[in-house]
Amino acid sequence: MIKLIATDMDGTFLDSQKRFSPEFIDMFYELRKRQIHFVIASGNQYYRLYQKFLPMSNGMYFIGENGSYIAKGCQLLSKNVIEQNKVDKVISMIETMPELRIILAGVKNAYCLNKYKELEKQVATYYCNYQFVESYHDINDEIMKIAIFDPEGKIIQYADQIAKGIDTSLKATTSGNEWIDIQNADINKGVGIRFLQNELNIKPEECMAFGDQMNDYTLLKSVKYSYAMANAVLKIKEISYGIAPSNDEQGVLQVIKKEVFER
Repeated sequence: MIKLIATDMDGTFLDSQKRFSPEFIDMFYELRKRQIHFVIASGNQYYRLYQKFLPMSNGMYFIGENGSYIAKGCQLLSKNVIEQNKVDKVISMIETMPELRIILAGVKNAYCLNKYKELEKQVATYYCNYQFVESYHDINDEIMKIAIFDPEGKIIQYADQIAKGIDTSLKATTSGNEWIDIQNADINKGVGIRFLQNELNIKPEECMAFGDQMNDYTLLKSVKYSYAMANAVLKIKEISYGIAPSNDEQGVLQVIKKEVFER
């Protein structure tokens, strides 16, 4: 019996236009009737996720920033922050690669420099609470994630260099073609799911999850019924229990209907 369903957002739950089907609204309330917890597990900012699912948000769990911010509705349950000296070292390294851009994801806001104001559309896509600042020294916040953005969409060519240049207590994870996320090495979506499994007394074999990129690897490995989207990268498909139709076919909803509602 499924007691918890978790899903990634971009490339998984959302279609190519960053939308989910209105059909999900009725499905969500049916899941609540069946006492099945629904979890959004994303690299996106918690506030953006919470806003996107209003008015359902207070009945959901959120694993934001790839596991660094865990909440039930508007209640913070757990946070994981990077030591400031390590943040400073990453910034110094990335600034030697002038073609890349930095977004610092804090507990209160996300931050980007004023000189990169042209990125506001991209920032607003993933962050609801954000500020443009003149200097990183103007920030008074705890940083949970350092997001590195490549406007050319070729972030993979920087992956090895960034991974080798950061502190060993940190990790760099690619997310699509444009982003590398740097966080504490001991945090990921799987940690977030296991935290909720413990909080809710739910076993991995009572959980279902969906993903498409390598930042979903630990999420899918933390549940029995793991589904890679048809559009997922090969490594995610190889470790999954099953393959869901693509995100543009609302594959998450198709699997829930077939494997949860119709059984």
